[in-house]
Amino acid sequence: MSTTEPLPAAEAAPPHADVPDVPADVLAELRSTWLPRPEPDSAGRAERHRLAEAARRLIEAVKLVDPEGDADALGSVADEVSDLAARIAALPSVEQRTPSFEDLQLHERSPFVGAANPLAPPMELEADGPIVRAHAVFGAAYEGPMGRVHGGYVAAAFDEVMGVAQSGAGALGMTAYLTVRMKRGTPLHERIDYEAEVVRVEGRKAWVEARSYADGVLVADGEGLFIRARAV
Repeated sequence: MSTTEPLPAAEAAPPHADVPDVPADVLAELRSTWLPRPEPDSAGRAERHRLAEAARRLIEAVKLVDPEGDADALGSVADEVSDLAARIAALPSVEQRTPSFEDLQLHERSPFVGAANPLAPPMELEADGPIVRAHAVFGAAYEGPMGRVHGGYVAAAFDEVMGVAQSGAGALGMTAYLTVRMKRGTPLHERIDYEAEVVRVEGRKAWVEARSYADGVLVADGEGLFIRARAV
């Protein structure tokens, strides 16, 4: 399914009377920490992105390796990976300097969309006016029930997508509550599509609804409340 195709539940969705009409430039500014993901601004950042992708493949391979196979080979590889981790840890750390603007962006560090975060699938985001869409493929590291994504990761993915979608309120806040209903198991190794939008705004509060699909079939939906900080 193309990311440009509207998902089934969004095709006939009416406008929400309690949601402000936020200008496109304001939406883009509010969402800029997530999307669009820019090209790396330096050779070092590009290499860190490449390292993160290699680490994702390593995590997947470790999760799937057979413990009943060659124990000696496993031991040798474990030694090599341990040595490699020590080499990486000895390199300069971002915690040893003042973070740059780029360091702080969620498209760089988020556990779902961050290009430099090896825990991120990574999820791809796009915006269509007030609606935010996303897709991701979850590998073996995210497994809960056999062949299915762990429910905690399902909920966290909704929090990420809805966190971007709250921009439709014209401001950003923190998650106050999140409810996710699992309609069926979310499969591993398949593209999962998401969509989310603000459905109501009252003062500092914004309510967001979201849905996820596997091959066009609804697998989960949810709602969340986001509250922006009081002005000081």
